[in-house]
Amino acid sequence: MIFKPFLILILVCTVTWQTFAQGSAAENVTLKGIVLDKESNSPLAYVSVGILNNSLGTVSDTSGHFIFNISQDNFSDTIQVSMVGYSALKIPVKDFMSDSSKAIKLIVKVEQLAEVPITNSIQRANTEVIGREHVSKLVQVSVHNKKSADETIGSEMGMRYKTNRKNAIIKDFNFYISANNFNFIKFRVNVYSVKNDLPDTLMYNKQIFATVDNFKIGWNKIDVERYNINVDREFIVTVQWIESRMYKKENPITILPVAVTPLSKNCYVRIASQDKWKRMGVNLSSFVTIAY
Repeated sequence: MIFKPFLILILVCTVTWQTFAQGSAAENVTLKGIVLDKESNSPLAYVSVGILNNSLGTVSDTSGHFIFNISQDNFSDTIQVSMVGYSALKIPVKDFMSDSSKAIKLIVKVEQLAEVPITNSIQRANTEVIGREHVSKLVQVSVHNKKSADETIGSEMGMRYKTNRKNAIIKDFNFYISANNFNFIKFRVNVYSVKNDLPDTLMYNKQIFATVDNFKIGWNKIDVERYNINVDREFIVTVQWIESRMYKKENPITILPVAVTPLSKNCYVRIASQDKWKRMGVNLSSFVTIAY
């Protein structure tokens, strides 16, 4: 199905395989619960839930429910729950397992909600494209590391971008899909600041979603200008797998073309929503347009 990219797929998948293999000797345990807004008690959709710094985790569904498996070896670990606009919460696995309600309640992070108003007072007549507009299918990577798309939920992949422009905002984000057998995919677009060469904090206080329907391949353009995301120097944009539907019973296929850059590791990947970031020596076919 894929030609030369198989060498790169090994780099993406080996970390995950090793993580699961280490826990294969221990019995798996299913963690499931619901994430709620503490004040309103209403369910929160698409919240990142997982074992901190581990490739075990997921994202809550539209009704706030989540489910994923861990090993008994993870009983001494910590669950982290996070969502833009809310304070992240850390819960020891043992404490969660002993809580009969299995309800996690997040508190609104008030200081994050002071959104910068968008006005017409600043005219940005100039634009600049940053990133890789070229598409070559000679080398490609798969978004999926398992035979089930459910195990892809919460995973992220993205690129680091640099600009010298002052007071610039991101106008749009674009990424290319070269193969896709899904009827429907929902992504979340995340924009991070950079700290110690890794994604740090989100640079805006709203969720940005993009959908891909009917097996679409090619360029996907997401207009983000209205979010007024100011960028300066370096920033990282990722796409995070949130939800999908596949009506045929077959292995998931979502393939992205890349260029190999072994000396420049500006691609960032994490297998689960609270996993550690890994840097890869490839450039995705993706770019941003900034206005300044």
